[in-house]
Amino acid sequence: MGTYTSVDLHIPEARLLADLTGIQADLVRARTFAVTLEGLMRSDNPDWSLVEPLSIAVAVAYSRAFTTGVRTNLKEDDLATLTPAQRDAHQRLRAYRDKHVAHSVNAFEQNQPRAEYCVERLDSEGIAAVGCSHGRVSSLSSRDIEDVIELTTTLWTHVDARIKQERAKLLAIVRKMPLAEVLAGGQGAFRIPDGADVGKTRLR
Repeated sequence: MGTYTSVDLHIPEARLLADLTGIQADLVRARTFAVTLEGLMRSDNPDWSLVEPLSIAVAVAYSRAFTTGVRTNLKEDDLATLTPAQRDAHQRLRAYRDKHVAHSVNAFEQNQPRAEYCVERLDSEGIAAVGCSHGRVSSLSSRDIEDVIELTTTLWTHVDARIKQERAKLLAIVRKMPLAEVLAGGQGAFRIPDGADVGKTRLR
């Protein structure tokens, strides 16, 4: 029985594997949040204060797999694995994030200025004050939640297949490299960034 360990790979060919792993992690998080939200909404005594933050978390985690940034994202070829119904659900979820959660664009939020008055004294007092009402959709629907669970399961399977392909390709490349060059990668660990680094783009 041998002792196995690992070294980090700092070669350009390893970037896609890293990106796909991050995408898969986002899909897992989105599914976990959706399952939690589904259970919450079906419970006898739901904590409604958690419904909106979980809905936001689902939409953001799911959308990270498709938005641009330092890492690559899932593209049209990846969405080809979805059925037409799943594709519609995907578009709706992306719009929920883009047009409601991240930006105030669609009719899921309404802020309506109003003139306030006393009915009995309107003729003598006129308008008493001006205010503004606020209303918004604060949760994904039950159907949306079911769709997220289905979408993330389908896409996770697709991404997992791509990860396996990348691992095989990368193994072939690494085996052709000089051992000294491979071992020079060292073994790092995730370091929680300093708060000052929050706006800084990470290196690939």
